[in-house]
Amino acid sequence: MSILDNLQRIKEQLFHHKHPFAEESVRFKKTYITGYTMLLCVDGYPSEMAKDELHKQLEALEIKETFAKLAIQQAMAAEDALVHNILNVLHEPMQKLVFMLDLYAYAQQDRKITEKEQAFLVLFEELLRLNYAEVHFVRNFRMAMLRQDQEVANKVVQAAFEQEVAVPLDALSYFLPGFVYEERLTTMSLFTGQKRKLTYATVLQGEVTVGQGAELDLNGMTVTFLDGASIIVDGGVIKADGATLQASMDANQTMLSIRNVGALTLQDVTFHGANNVRAIQMDNAQVTLEGCTFEKCFDEARGGALYFTNSEHFIVRDCTFEHCSSLGKGGAMYVAGTEASHMKARSFFGFRPARKVTRVTMLIEGCTFNETRAEMSGAIHMYEATAQLKNNTFTTCTSRIGGAAIDAYACTVDGQQNTFTACQAGLNEAVVMLKGDTLEAPATFGTFEACEPQTILQK
Repeated sequence: MSILDNLQRIKEQLFHHKHPFAEESVRFKKTYITGYTMLLCVDGYPSEMAKDELHKQLEALEIKETFAKLAIQQAMAAEDALVHNILNVLHEPMQKLVFMLDLYAYAQQDRKITEKEQAFLVLFEELLRLNYAEVHFVRNFRMAMLRQDQEVANKVVQAAFEQEVAVPLDALSYFLPGFVYEERLTTMSLFTGQKRKLTYATVLQGEVTVGQGAELDLNGMTVTFLDGASIIVDGGVIKADGATLQASMDANQTMLSIRNVGALTLQDVTFHGANNVRAIQMDNAQVTLEGCTFEKCFDEARGGALYFTNSEHFIVRDCTFEHCSSLGKGGAMYVAGTEASHMKARSFFGFRPARKVTRVTMLIEGCTFNETRAEMSGAIHMYEATAQLKNNTFTTCTSRIGGAAIDAYACTVDGQQNTFTACQAGLNEAVVMLKGDTLEAPATFGTFEACEPQTILQK
């Protein structure tokens, strides 16, 4: 690409910024731009600088620049019919708000608003019959525009939503480049019969508990977890298909805790652990994970991405684990069929009477474990399980002791067509360690390539 071509490309990126109404009819756009031009003419015939702004608006609205002269003529005349036409065209609440933001953007570009411009703006707020909440939104968002402050803008939008203002959300990045609204959600409990559905990207600032008979719907949403933030599903319902759950750098709690849930399936959920928190912990639950992705999840003690215990059924199918780790056991996954002794005193489980030890039946199929690592069990640590592992891929999984990829204790393991590549155990153990276990059909368990020091070791 030549220098001139590169400069032309940059020019198009900088200057061809489509207006939110660029796809509207020509009649609408010409009426809209004439109303905008009235503000440019309120102090008299527009200056050359004002004309430049008009030409930018024409370009953004994809109207020929030749219309500028007629727009100025009509605006200067300001006939009754023109004003009524503008008001008729701007009949939807979102159209009115975008128009007012456009007017404020021009009026404050020199960081001051003249008396006539101020009077013009107030008159149009009244002519458009904006209510108090709408006026409050426009005037506060214009301050965020003036300061180029994304945080202020986010607070203004959230307050407007709370006042049931029809915020033109998709248009706001035109006035404040790069703006993406994120709803702020603090500590909250949902009880029987209560439902909460997230409709915007959300920043979670506290603990959200979903009790029995309650429902939290995150389908397709992005949720960011801050310091102390977590979602606890305690007997309730969570929907999260297609969602993205991501930890901030100061997150310090497991993102999603599931307990006392009869059956739950999560599909196509993406978890980003930021190398400092676990994705999911589960207790007394029957969970199926399908097509989920776990990236850079971490827990200091056990299960970098997943911790599953005290439950009878667990299915993980077509999931991907990338760069998940633990300083303890199970870089990607820790599974214990019985309630592990180290968890008995933890508040995660709460009080429960003694009961029979539960053995988990689990299936891990079609999953990919890439560069997962731990002190022990680089990918999976299993205890008290009847496990099937089918068609999984383990690449560059490492541990200092135990199995480079898998450790299984007191388990019955049936493995078929698994692939292990470049997996290494540090202290002369094996890629797959079995202790007190039964391995069904070891010959078909899998293939090993460039793995050290041993493949399967049974003790």
